[in-house]
Amino acid sequence: MGGVGHQVVNEFDAAKIPYVVIDQKVETAEELESKDVPFIIGNLTSDEVLNEAGIKTAKGLIACADSDVDNTFVTLSARSLNRDLYIVARAAQKDTMDKLRIAGANRVISPYFISGRRMAALAIRPIASDFLDMVMHGEHLEFSLRDVPIPDRSPLINKTLAEVGVRQKTGATILAIRMMDGAFNLQPQAASRIEKGDTMVVIGTQEQLDLLEKMVK
Repeated sequence: MGGVGHQVVNEFDAAKIPYVVIDQKVETAEELESKDVPFIIGNLTSDEVLNEAGIKTAKGLIACADSDVDNTFVTLSARSLNRDLYIVARAAQKDTMDKLRIAGANRVISPYFISGRRMAALAIRPIASDFLDMVMHGEHLEFSLRDVPIPDRSPLINKTLAEVGVRQKTGATILAIRMMDGAFNLQPQAASRIEKGDTMVVIGTQEQLDLLEKMVK
């Protein structure tokens, strides 16, 4: 497992998200076993291996192998096995990005693009960047960001934020609302109405965010 995979595992562990690592290198088994990381050693593009990992009931897949070819093939295989899977794929080469999207990736990430943008942000907006780092990666921080989708039968549908009273009832703060068409309301107001298919981007403590998720159901 490479550096990107290790970081993904750390983030998933911190967020208490269940996962399975698929690695093709036999020598990786000892390392993962010693860290109590659930894993399967096998061909990551194999339907049999993907099924063993639970691909048909999984919510998402992160394709972050060192090879763009492997990432493209695992994306293609995973998409054919689970049409609803949310796939995030890594592309080392710019030309691979379009191929991964065609193969079925929902999001394609280039580490070099991300690194360049991140370094520029640190130079241009150091304080804002430090704040985002604290929120997203602070090990001892009590609050975090979360996507909260609005279910089809949510009691909040067609109500305004003022009527719902998220802040008053849960303590969480709504930073933005992503609508069904993909557009964002980046400055939700008290009169902003919650619609079917919306996803709220929220910040709060674990307890506050859990309360909000119960509230929307």
